[in-house]
Amino acid sequence: MHSRRTSFGYRISKLHRLVARFIRERMSEMGIEQGQVPFLAELFHEEGVPQEVLASRLFIDKGVTARQLARMEQSGLIVRRVNMENKRQKLVFLAEDIRVRREEFFCHLNALTEALGAGFSERERPMALEFLDRMITNMLVSTTAADGD
Repeated sequence: MHSRRTSFGYRISKLHRLVARFIRERMSEMGIEQGQVPFLAELFHEEGVPQEVLASRLFIDKGVTARQLARMEQSGLIVRRVNMENKRQKLVFLAEDIRVRREEFFCHLNALTEALGAGFSERERPMALEFLDRMITNMLVSTTAADGD
């Protein structure tokens, strides 16, 4: 049996809550909720993607994605437009008000990266990222395998 001393899940859950608090504290001044950050980060990377693609990339349920995007649209963070090539599909774009605040948005995310990596040497940082990537891959394999059962 795993204890808190040996549990990855316990530590990752705790880290997730701390990261969420960090993001809430910094992004609230921009009018951004913690749950909206992954969507905005993805849209800053690539706009005009279908909301189903956003859901898939972020590993978030399509229904949850649709509700979050509706709130974000109401708040003026995003704009959804019908895809003229597939009228059943909505494409998601950043609203101009948030697009011009890109630097401020990423300043907060960079502060998070620095806080998480504090105390790691230049040699340890890539190793830590590699370990996290391996855990993500392990979970993708595990959840995909469970979905197929």
